[in-house]
Amino acid sequence: MAVRGKAVQLVRVHQASVDQAAAVAQGFQAFVSAQHPQLADESADVPLQLVIIEDSRVIAGLLGRVFWQGLEIEVLWVDEGHRQGGLGRQLLQQAEAKARAQGAQVAYLRTAQAAAFYERCGYQHCGFLPRPLGTGLHSYHKALG
Repeated sequence: MAVRGKAVQLVRVHQASVDQAAAVAQGFQAFVSAQHPQLADESADVPLQLVIIEDSRVIAGLLGRVFWQGLEIEVLWVDEGHRQGGLGRQLLQQAEAKARAQGAQVAYLRTAQAAAFYERCGYQHCGFLPRPLGTGLHSYHKALG
């Protein structure tokens, strides 16, 4: 096999240890930093973790992070008994406001089941990845400007 005119030697691929995975992440970050020096490295990510508590129990929450002038929403969950009451929308709005205050200009997320909810909240569909068992992963974004 040849890549860019050079012969490629087939090698054995191994499961990475924690330290080896960290070396890969550091190598990738160095590559990104060299290509885009204006971007902060991923260690500058700011976690965004919000919860709603009722009677000392977490009934809803949002987990995400702010980086590169964006808000990545990783998890938005509402306890089944509290759905359809606006808690998810409140969490989303609070996360967007906090991210905006940190300079975020866009929010983005992926969802398998809540596409209609995010569309009602102003998010625009920007991709679909089919998955096994009839599910799919939808990608959404929203300008925060």
